[in-house]
Amino acid sequence: MQEDEGQEDLVRENCACLRARMAARKLTRIYDKALKPTGLRITQFTLLIAIKDGRAKSVSALADHLAMERTTLLRNLRVLEDAGLITSEPSGEGRALSLKLTSGGRTRLHEALPYWQAAQRTVETELGDDWPVAKSSLEQIIRNV
Repeated sequence: MQEDEGQEDLVRENCACLRARMAARKLTRIYDKALKPTGLRITQFTLLIAIKDGRAKSVSALADHLAMERTTLLRNLRVLEDAGLITSEPSGEGRALSLKLTSGGRTRLHEALPYWQAAQRTVETELGDDWPVAKSSLEQIIRNV
């Protein structure tokens, strides 16, 4: 039993996944609070950005690009589509869907940008000189892990 407690402490103090998930939840709360006046959550906002970008030519490619489970992505896309912010239509390549922002989606994204910028400034201010290091470390995890 005593040995297990030592291992549990090791996990609590060193688990990269635990720390990343805790940080992600805290960051999500900051961005969601800032975006609240727009009716968007940070997950929806970043999906609108990714769809506007247009590099992901299918739902699967978008899921890969955002490191999301396809079913989670589809659920989130359905919310955006039901809100009239995006459209999806067959791309002509098998079962792939082409995703596009509607004019309402472009407007909402434009309205949300200043709120996102405020949240981003909050995070960068809180992290101070550590922000460039944190950003670089996150990029390394995204690229290499």
